[in-house]
Amino acid sequence: MVKEAAEAGFYKSPHVEGNFSRLQIFTIEQLLRGEQLAYPRLLDVTYKQAPRARGKAAETIALPLGGEDE
Repeated sequence: MVKEAAEAGFYKSPHVEGNFSRLQIFTIEQLLRGEQLAYPRLLDVTYKQAPRARGKAAETIALPLGGEDE
C-alpha cells in the first residue's frame, strides 16, 4: 500500500514552494497524535464570509383560521 502511494507521485503547487504527496496514508495512531496532511496552505481561511443581508423587517399577517375573531 505504501508503495502504491509513493507511485502516485507529487503535486507541485504554482503558488507555494515544495512538493506534496498526491496520496498520503495515515494510521489511526498518527491521526490521534495530531499528524496532519501535507498540502499547500495558501491562507488560514478556507472561505470568504458573505456580508450580512440588510432587508426590511418581517411583517406579521393575521390568518383567518375560522375562530371567533372573524
